[in-house]
Amino acid sequence: MSITDKPPPGSEPPLPHSPGPEDLRNGVSTKKVLFLDLDGVRYDTLLAARTPNIDALAKTGQFGPSYLHDNAITGTNSGPGHSNMLTGVWPDKHKVMDNSFDDNNLAAYPDVFTRMEKARPELSTFSTLDWTPLNQFLIGNPDVKMQQNGESTSETDRASTNAAVEALSEHNPDAMYVYLHSGDDAGHTYGDETPQYTTAIENIDGMIGQIISAMTSRTTYRSEDWLVLVATDHGFAGTSHGGDQHSTRTGWVLATGGGIDHCNGTAREWRQVDIAPTILRQLSIEIDLAWGLDGIPIGTPSTESFDTVRTTRGVVDEPAKPAGSGGWSHTLPSGWARTNKVTGGTTEFCGWNLMTGEFWATSQEGQGRGSFVRGRDTIAVADTHEWNRTGSPARAGQTYDSTLWSPWKAVGHDRSLTLSYESHYRQLASGRQKAQVVAQFDNGTSQILWSADAADGDRFDISAHSSLPISVPAGATQVRVGWRLFDAGDNGYWAIDAPRITKG
Repeated sequence: MSITDKPPPGSEPPLPHSPGPEDLRNGVSTKKVLFLDLDGVRYDTLLAARTPNIDALAKTGQFGPSYLHDNAITGTNSGPGHSNMLTGVWPDKHKVMDNSFDDNNLAAYPDVFTRMEKARPELSTFSTLDWTPLNQFLIGNPDVKMQQNGESTSETDRASTNAAVEALSEHNPDAMYVYLHSGDDAGHTYGDETPQYTTAIENIDGMIGQIISAMTSRTTYRSEDWLVLVATDHGFAGTSHGGDQHSTRTGWVLATGGGIDHCNGTAREWRQVDIAPTILRQLSIEIDLAWGLDGIPIGTPSTESFDTVRTTRGVVDEPAKPAGSGGWSHTLPSGWARTNKVTGGTTEFCGWNLMTGEFWATSQEGQGRGSFVRGRDTIAVADTHEWNRTGSPARAGQTYDSTLWSPWKAVGHDRSLTLSYESHYRQLASGRQKAQVVAQFDNGTSQILWSADAADGDRFDISAHSSLPISVPAGATQVRVGWRLFDAGDNGYWAIDAPRITKG
């Protein structure tokens, strides 16, 4: 009798091996990550449902709404939503605009697993899911990459849960991604205001409980530092999503462990794009500025002046806002000033004011305000269209003219400075509107750094990063910058955030 690796005549080749938890290599990190990606779980329904396991996680970390872009960038669909979370950039960079993943830019902005495998190939990485496009287009090559197949999402979610429990109970992974699909399926099948949808969310919570129990029951758990992230890709409106509705644009993020401080309600508004950098930080992977990530690690404190103002004032002339949309304030940060030649109209938009992004975005859906995705927490807004909605002052001949001034800044010996800020600017050729960014110096001179005029046609700078050079004239020792929206009626809007003046 001889032993050979040649197949006998007439035999069929074996089926390809399907990877499973048993194929995981032994982990090398005591800092670990568990990311639970729940498709289509509407935020307010989640809050109303019986979810003791998610509630327990929220009590030890940070949890709150996380607003998505509106259709000015792309629809609130699964492809863009999951790509936001796993790449750390918004759709205008990763170019996943729908569920087809056509013409994407994921080679330039890869998923977090690809970054992990390149930076620390020794890590033990695991993913399990049933929605094939995620494996086909988005997720790179974790050590174990499972594709669940079954007759229902309840069945495949159960298979993913079992695989995750096995990986945690019997093996030593460093980073895990578990995608659960049945919430989205129930929303599309029954609608987001039905008992079936709520039941699906509560069943998902039960699966999460099993996964968390497997994690905390590990014999090595006390010597490990687990970062747990839970998030959704989009909300719902009826049986669908993809539009500009507040309920579809309201996602949510939960983060606990990994050194993230607990607070009663998120101190900041964390975004989908913050998930990937939070994972990278936990695994001690340095984030390269050249990657161009839009997100920041969850828990990062704000250093922006606008965020020092409490935007807690509610609506005055605006229609009622959805719960949790935040508020506004006429108060400016220390050192900031406003030159206002605006009267009448909507109080909240009578000249430049500070407000939360969602307070502004919900003024009117379908007009692109919700796509100021690079504006974070508190932003500054001048909105001629919203100003004119109360009493129609533009029709009566009044014009909008308001300038927001930064604090004076000493220039020292620097003759070249750079102004940077995030900008969301819109003008319509059908009306009047002008805009300028002006540098004013203490020697009485000024420079126009940027300008726009509706007479030149439609313009929409969607969540654009602006970087403008400032040349300091002889004799000047201080500079301040003004953002002026003027000679305007019922036309467009301008929002800015994160303004900075730096050397060079």
